Amino acid sequence: MFSPMSIFAMFLLLFASLLCNAQTATCTHWTFFKGFSPSGINDLGIVVGAAQLSGGKIIGVIRYANGDTKTYTDPNAAPPLDWTLFTRSNLFGATVGWYRDASQNHHGLLFSGSTAKTVDYPGAYGTILSGINDKGTMVGYWGEDDFSQPYYGFKMSKNGAVTAINVPGARQTNPLSITNNGVIAGSYVLKSAEPPVSIHGFVLSKGVYKMGVDYPHANRTRLNDINAWGVIVGTYHNTSTGTQGGFLYVHGTFKDVKGPHVQVLTVDGINDYGYVTGTSSGGSFTAHCE
Repeated sequence: MFSPMSIFAMFLLLFASLLCNAQTATCTHWTFFKGFSPSGINDLGIVVGAAQLSGGKIIGVIRYANGDTKTYTDPNAAPPLDWTLFTRSNLFGATVGWYRDASQNHHGLLFSGSTAKTVDYPGAYGTILSGINDKGTMVGYWGEDDFSQPYYGFKMSKNGAVTAINVPGARQTNPLSITNNGVIAGSYVLKSAEPPVSIHGFVLSKGVYKMGVDYPHANRTRLNDINAWGVIVGTYHNTSTGTQGGFLYVHGTFKDVKGPHVQVLTVDGINDYGYVTGTSSGGSFTAHCE
């Protein structure tokens, strides 16, 4: 028979577990801006992303800490889908992303200063670069066609050496961020997935995959970025209820990111100082969250 004390202890454990599923991050220093959708923020507070113009053209955007912006269209980008997008930037201003050429093939893009370089996975039909660390190591994914079929992750060092990044049992692996210590965060879809497709988060550290890093009660979790302290930001979506939002993942605990009088829709990037960037019902934003 349980004693009153043991029952009380069980209640405390249950209450604590419920709190773990409903914690809220402490966020301050909110700054809102419009004009483009952010993807990443580096340690200098520089935000990168993309903006869609009238007519459907998409251009890469860099927003500096003082609010000034710079736009970029890759000279190889071409209609009908004239797209250039930035995804992440490191401390030294090297920015990665991708563009679509006249044949509508995807190509990885490395942009630094005023110099752009096409970076493709060897032999791939399409390549997207999604992350870069301060050592110049990049992560991304490639496909054998236009990404409607299975696609695969990779890591590419500054000297061009390539390593496959494929979650066991997955038909799609999307590495989205890499730390200076080589820890990778991203998302994947299992081969057995049926509509509605479930998307899961993963972390790869020292050759070991941690799979199923999923926001509670959501069937789609994307781990978008990870900083030097192992703090991860991401976005969840429950397709059954239509709920979605952004979060921090800190030492095994999910924390909702909630804005002042706005609904946070995505949290896409985080830097080593805890500043995040994403989108909300009030526009794009940066904030300090912990």
